[in-house]
Amino acid sequence: MRRTRERRTLVALAAVVPLLLTGVAACGSDSGGGDVTITFVWWGSDGRATLTKKAVELFQQKNPKIKVQTSFSAYAAYWEKLATQTAGGRPPDVLNVDTRYLAEYGGRGVLADLNEGAGKSISLADVNPELAATGVYQGKRYAVPWAQNTPAMLYDPAAFTAAGADPAKGLTWDQYAEATQKVSAAGGARGTTDFGILDTTLEIWLRQQDKQFYTPEGKLGFTADDLRRYWQLAGRFRESKGASAADVTASYNTSPEQSPLGKKLTSSEFAYDNLLPAYQKANGKPLNVAPYPTGGGGSTGQYRRPSMFLSVSARSRQQEAAAKLVDFLVNDPEVGKIVGTDRGLAPNLKVRAQLASSAKGADKTLYDYEAALEPKLGAAPPVPPKGAGAIQKLLQRTYEEVAFGRMSVDDAVNRFMSEAEKGLQ
Repeated sequence: MRRTRERRTLVALAAVVPLLLTGVAACGSDSGGGDVTITFVWWGSDGRATLTKKAVELFQQKNPKIKVQTSFSAYAAYWEKLATQTAGGRPPDVLNVDTRYLAEYGGRGVLADLNEGAGKSISLADVNPELAATGVYQGKRYAVPWAQNTPAMLYDPAAFTAAGADPAKGLTWDQYAEATQKVSAAGGARGTTDFGILDTTLEIWLRQQDKQFYTPEGKLGFTADDLRRYWQLAGRFRESKGASAADVTASYNTSPEQSPLGKKLTSSEFAYDNLLPAYQKANGKPLNVAPYPTGGGGSTGQYRRPSMFLSVSARSRQQEAAAKLVDFLVNDPEVGKIVGTDRGLAPNLKVRAQLASSAKGADKTLYDYEAALEPKLGAAPPVPPKGAGAIQKLLQRTYEEVAFGRMSVDDAVNRFMSEAEKGLQ
């Protein structure tokens, strides 16, 4: 059923592209100088929605001739709804885009090139150049980053301290494996959520070996042997009971409230650092954030990641107003105060510096963490190719077969590589 739904979503998006491309030429001009209404959509929790709506209200106060209609959904539902809206010829004027879908929507002509027309009014002068470049695909700027985060380990410090480990100081993969076994053996939650399902963790593990998930040409950047070694590493944790059992792993989704760590079933999990407050709220214990475990080379493989993009529809008839909203959300200091670290650190470095100086609690933990990590952060990888969203689901689905013992690692690797390579053609 899940595969059918994914395919239906991609087919719907592909079918609408010719319609969009014929309509683009007629779009992009605002309707005179009167009042205009634009739509803005994003994914996330109710709490994120509350913060985002406050920021939008401030924008409307400062731009009384622009009315913004907002809506939001959980991550998976967001992409299904967006594909339907796009197929129906009514994409939102301003939308959040994940890096996994940037090539899919940008490359198919759904998103406006912000290097042209109204998009040129969006200032990126105070955004880290490497972070700003993450919204460019095949020479066109289809998006601007709204926040910065980085992949990280979130963990229960009390559980790991009792096991004699301090992830904040940095662990090797071997030390992490030993620590998770001790945490599990203590009789509480398992040491970690099985990371064999996570494309982000695979990407970081590859980067630690100077490899990459995708090549600049949009092909897989790793071999079958690389994936086999990664899943064998995950298997060490699972078979020693340091990682979650298969049924718990299969319940994983990107919502902190529904994740094994959020449900107190594990004591650590790989996620994005900006999710620390949400995980802490769901888990109920004080949690901390740490760098990824490292291999022989000592590299963490981490990088400045655009946690969420802002894009403007190529079909929007109010692109000037849409671009004004995007610029406001990226650069206004008051917006930085309102939205805090919910999506990550502010992209505007001047705004970020102001917020960091007064941060408290979990926010201060995040600012301090990324400041300490900053010298070690590498450049972001190339924009994932079309189909990257489906590759993520394929990886999770295939690894679950291994975790449940229904497929050998070798057979799972062969299936993944075959289906992934076909999906990226």
